[in-house]
Amino acid sequence: MASCRRVVVGLLLLALMVLAVPGASAAPIEHTAFDRTWARTDMPLVTYQTSRTWMWGPVAASALLIEPYAESPGGQRLVQYFDKSRMEINDRNADRSSPWYVTNGLLASELISGHMAVGDRAWLVRDPAVVNVAGDAEDPNGPTYATFSTLLDASRTAGGAPIVATLTRDGQIGVDPALAQWGATDAEWVEQTGHWVAGPFWMFMQSQGVVYKDGVYAQEPLFENPFYATGYPISDAYWSQVLVGGVKQNVLMQCFERRCLTHTPLNAPEWQVEAGNIGLHYYTWRYGQAGETPTPARVSTGDLRIDYILPDPSWEAGAEYEYALIRNYDEVTIHLEGWQVRDESGTTFTFPDVALLPGASLRLHVAKGLNTATDIYWGRTGAVWNNGGDSGYLIDPTGKIVAGYFY
Repeated sequence: MASCRRVVVGLLLLALMVLAVPGASAAPIEHTAFDRTWARTDMPLVTYQTSRTWMWGPVAASALLIEPYAESPGGQRLVQYFDKSRMEINDRNADRSSPWYVTNGLLASELISGHMAVGDRAWLVRDPAVVNVAGDAEDPNGPTYATFSTLLDASRTAGGAPIVATLTRDGQIGVDPALAQWGATDAEWVEQTGHWVAGPFWMFMQSQGVVYKDGVYAQEPLFENPFYATGYPISDAYWSQVLVGGVKQNVLMQCFERRCLTHTPLNAPEWQVEAGNIGLHYYTWRYGQAGETPTPARVSTGDLRIDYILPDPSWEAGAEYEYALIRNYDEVTIHLEGWQVRDESGTTFTFPDVALLPGASLRLHVAKGLNTATDIYWGRTGAVWNNGGDSGYLIDPTGKIVAGYFY
């Protein structure tokens, strides 16, 4: 199913062209826990089982990265960015069955405050993000995350009335009675942060829909609890006129700790509430405006195995058909540069820089050929594997024998 999904995703990408952030690009999901988290809400969109906002996006928007985090082993955690958010694993050795094994950070809080989290209680102080919360990135009039930095303590005193408050890029709050026609009200008071949740967002946060779980589609709540994906609200909801595909529209927007949601009344009903592109926005801020440098997570050890060795039974003097099938049984992409394959006599091959996704396999051919992502060539003219029986060993870059195959 995973390989089929990635083919479909690739086709979608050509049509959607959603990844336009400098330095970010379409990438495979490089951890099976990330893949499971992605699949629950977004697999049904890829396979046309439902129509609604993406919660992550059709593909990952970055390679697997490491970012500093004080509480993580070695002070670094694994992250991967998506259009709509960022996935994080703070401890690879934690309970993988926990719903909190994969988390997504308080991205909106960081973008609005300028405080970049590098630990549970540690931050780097940067400027709030001058990145548009909604609509076209080039819109010169759309509110930015920095706009919301002045609104965190502002809240309306009562709910139930139509939301007619407007917001401009420079933080000015106004009133437009005509906006009452869209019927959006302050629906749910959240004591923890002292803000109302707007009605369209509260309905979405409590909604049910098609999810993908344990290999099947089912009707379930989209989220474990209403605030699971968003966190608590850190602003009230405001209307703003922003450019969407170059067309000016009234959009209701509200920021929560983790994400910002938008409500566009003129959209088709299933797309009226959308999760903002906060993953790409945060990437733009952190690795652009804030001046950080992305660091690829080059995991170079793990559960790599030889599944099969085929000696050449028909060409005793050469290596035309010989190969070893090598598979990544780990949950994370393994970079094979420096890994070795060795036979019983000591004949050794050292891998070039090639990445093997979790669950993926490649063939190491003894003969000469052109390397691809799935076929690597030893470059020999003579055979390696004895027809009458032999042993193959996988040795990681530290010199440790990780796996063997015997026939």
